[in-house]
Amino acid sequence: MKRKQYLFTEERKWEYGTIIVEDGICVIENEEGDMLLAESLPNAPVYIQLDGVWEKAGISSSFAVIRDGRRIPLSGGESIRYEKSIKRPLMALLDSLDDETFLAFLQHLRVFGLSVFDCVFSYNKGLFSGGSPEEEEGVSFYHFSNDEAQCALQHHYSRGPSSNDRFEWTASDGKRSIMYSAVQRDGTE
Repeated sequence: MKRKQYLFTEERKWEYGTIIVEDGICVIENEEGDMLLAESLPNAPVYIQLDGVWEKAGISSSFAVIRDGRRIPLSGGESIRYEKSIKRPLMALLDSLDDETFLAFLQHLRVFGLSVFDCVFSYNKGLFSGGSPEEEEGVSFYHFSNDEAQCALQHHYSRGPSSNDRFEWTASDGKRSIMYSAVQRDGTE
């Protein structure tokens, strides 16, 4: 299974909210109380709950256009869900990992009760370095949060003849974990 397909099988990929229509403008209030214009939703699938069923829809002004082409007027109060995005710096980190480390990374997040969709802050030093990515070292920082868990992650890495990664996880309940990965440049571990 491809990595991105694997990531988007997670239930936490959904952001839930409520539609608010005021003066012909459609706004979405998410679970945290943040407001966003319907037009600003990512290009990810959007679903509206109609008669207890999630229908894939596109939002246009104060209408939802569902799969069969019907235009449903929105009056406000309708439930909506849409796919969250994965922060670009975190996605760059995941893309840089070998398959075994990628899966171990996701498993560590699950142990802490989190997923990649719970990332609220990400800084990937590799995205800002001016040097050769083959001969680099540094530390990147990530913070994951949901209603049940909080976790900070430091990713210490070095690149050269081999890739070395150390992930230091610290949760708000005091749990800690360190994960290591080392991959030779020719792909052997």
